[in-house]
Amino acid sequence: MVLTFEEKKEIFDSYPELASVPVSLNRYNYHFQDSAVAKTIVVRFLHPNGNAFIYAGYLPKEETKKGYISVLEEDEATIRKLVEEAISFLKKTEDGYEEGYTELWFENAGEVLRLCYENPTWSVLLPNDQVEGIFKTKEACEAYLREEGFQKGKGTEE
Repeated sequence: MVLTFEEKKEIFDSYPELASVPVSLNRYNYHFQDSAVAKTIVVRFLHPNGNAFIYAGYLPKEETKKGYISVLEEDEATIRKLVEEAISFLKKTEDGYEEGYTELWFENAGEVLRLCYENPTWSVLLPNDQVEGIFKTKEACEAYLREEGFQKGKGTEE
């Protein structure tokens, strides 16, 4: 069963992180203001006929229309999955990491350090959150940790 305009609008309105913006021809766009990149439109042109386009910039260009996927005939579960994937993707900075991304690094004596992304820098933090070092790239941060005898652990948070 194809969802109506009202049903789709109710789905999109249920996301508090999305702001509804009326556009021409009784259509609505939904913006994700906390986007880590310039792109903020998650849902484009929700139309009274029930069609809408959801951002899918994480897919190959040939699978989208200008970076969006039509959801005219999609069910609620599919629409929610696509919206959540779009929001998740837009939370990541241009270098592909979400603010606060963290990895745990371990050394043989049992010491644990955290590698943490704080856009635009990478930090090595001690267990008490004191800064051990700040680096411009993840690669430089990882090289430092390896030189100090640390290995990326299984406790990595992503």
